[in-house]
Amino acid sequence: MSDWGYTRDEGKREAKTGILRCVITNAEAAVSKTSGRDMIVVTVRPSGCDFTVKNYIVKNERFNKNMTDFYESFPQIPEGNFDFLSWVGAEGAANFGEDENGYTKVKWFVSAEKAMNLPPFEGKKPEKQEVTTLGGDTFEPVENDGDLPF
Repeated sequence: MSDWGYTRDEGKREAKTGILRCVITNAEAAVSKTSGRDMIVVTVRPSGCDFTVKNYIVKNERFNKNMTDFYESFPQIPEGNFDFLSWVGAEGAANFGEDENGYTKVKWFVSAEKAMNLPPFEGKKPEKQEVTTLGGDTFEPVENDGDLPF
């Protein structure tokens, strides 16, 4: 057998908890595996952390309340904007807690007004994305001129 140099690490995994600034690193539409409902998966990086945390906003009876809280937390995202790519890089705040497995989770998003006195975000932050269209709200199809090699 080869020697991999393994020794047991008894270090405890500690969840980052409390109200912290965070930045959105990804957002996408998905379907819940348990309920079959549509949902938005918002991935955020808490301030001072190298890891990200996924939060699930499910299209259920609490959807409007959860989205209102989300938009109030991320003032760079206009209310009613569901262009997920434009959410990446937006900064907000959340109350982070520990789940049943000891990992960090978003308990709820904190309004920008209540987060005013938090220290500035620390850490790696994706550039804020801006999505634009050319010539208005729709893209014009390109005619096939038949000269393309594929």
